[in-house]
Amino acid sequence: MTEQAVTAPTRRRTNALAVASFVLALLLSPLAVVFGHVAAAQIGRSNGTERGAGLAWTAVALGYLWLAGYIVAGAVLYQAFTAPLAP
Repeated sequence: MTEQAVTAPTRRRTNALAVASFVLALLLSPLAVVFGHVAAAQIGRSNGTERGAGLAWTAVALGYLWLAGYIVAGAVLYQAFTAPLAP
C-alpha cells in the first residue's frame, strides 16, 4: 500500500499594491489609477497565487472618477478667476 502525501492548501496572499491603490483611491488621489493598473497586471501574472483584483479595479474606477472631478473643478475655477468682471 502506498502512502499519499497530504498537503495543506496554500493561502493566496493579497497583492500589497492593490491594497495601496485602494487606500489612495479613498484618499482622493488619482495615483490610484496607476497603482491599480499595475496591481491588476501583477495579479493577472501571478497564476492564482495572489488575490485583490476587485480592490485593484475598484481603485482604478475611483481614481478615474477623482481625476475627472479634479479636471472639472479646475475648469470651473479657471473660468471663475479668468472671466471679466461685469461693469
